[in-house]
Amino acid sequence: MRRRNIIAALVLLALGAGYGILTSQLPTRSLPDTPGPPFFPWINTIVLLALSATLFVQGFVGANGPVPTGSEGRLRATWALGVFVVYLVILPGLGFLLATTPFFAALMVLFGERRVLRVAAGAILGTALLYLLFRHGFGVFLPTGLLKGIVP
Repeated sequence: MRRRNIIAALVLLALGAGYGILTSQLPTRSLPDTPGPPFFPWINTIVLLALSATLFVQGFVGANGPVPTGSEGRLRATWALGVFVVYLVILPGLGFLLATTPFFAALMVLFGERRVLRVAAGAILGTALLYLLFRHGFGVFLPTGLLKGIVP
């Protein structure tokens, strides 16, 4: 598993570097106080490089948990994909806050977290942090759904 992680990390680091080079060639912004065309690609580049570097370090340290194999892994992936499809269907109607919280909770339970307080806190805090980041940090309007008029 260590060797696979190191190889995957090196490939992803190379892809991230190439993506960063392409991103640096995008035109600069033309409107004042707005993010330009390369803003989100730079975020993608940074996240990809950071996660790839983390995988690379884990390949050497060996900090890997048990990996489900065979039918257990396929079943878990199928359930995760199903939960994601349901999330995409209910997102416009319920809105980001009401749809994302149970989505995060379902994924946490699906991937092994059994402590109810951790599931609830993780789902609520994760949703709140993503909402604050995208709505107030990036200025991206997220679906309000049922909370229209309550949530700005």
